[in-house]
Amino acid sequence: MVQKPVIIELVASRLGQLIGAPILRGGVVYVPKEIIPGDHLAVGAKEGFHFGVYMMDGGNFVPTQHYTEIENTSQLPYAGVFLAWLAIGDQEGHNQYLQQLEVGGVKTKRFKLVDMGFMFGSPGWTKGSIVKVHDQYKIPTHLAGKLTFEKLKPAIKELTAIDNESIRQCFDDCPEEWGISNEDREAGANNVCAAKDNIEEIIRKGNPSIR
Repeated sequence: MVQKPVIIELVASRLGQLIGAPILRGGVVYVPKEIIPGDHLAVGAKEGFHFGVYMMDGGNFVPTQHYTEIENTSQLPYAGVFLAWLAIGDQEGHNQYLQQLEVGGVKTKRFKLVDMGFMFGSPGWTKGSIVKVHDQYKIPTHLAGKLTFEKLKPAIKELTAIDNESIRQCFDDCPEEWGISNEDREAGANNVCAAKDNIEEIIRKGNPSIR
């Protein structure tokens, strides 16, 4: 059985870290049957390698309330560039998180991206469906409203400076049990490399309100 959702989350996490995007981080973990809840087993959950993430305290990000509370506003341009780069779907109005931290008695709140399941616009992309690279992407309206191209410049520069080999490595090294074909991995890497080189146009065309 092909486990496309898990490699999407794994690859997106790796790619996001390449540019310092405020994304939920994770990696490959082994989950034994003994710790899988019974209701999950009942619907087909199995032991094996899965995508695991660091637990975050917090809750859903509410734009009208939380933009004035977060302390990582400098990362918002990186979030916008990242979403546009991978054409992450299903982001308008949800799939952003408010992380709440307390370090040394100091409380902070941070904007985070979560759920990259619709990478390339679909949770079930294939080599054939992503041959054509997207030429535009609409950043979630509330996030786009916080951006200008002057603010986006450092993130765009950071992205375009990444070498293609580093991108391709993000698609490698995943469990064979996930059943992801080499052809799909190569197609995904090709798409991401091409989108990187056209990122400014992708953002401009999809977000005419950003100046």
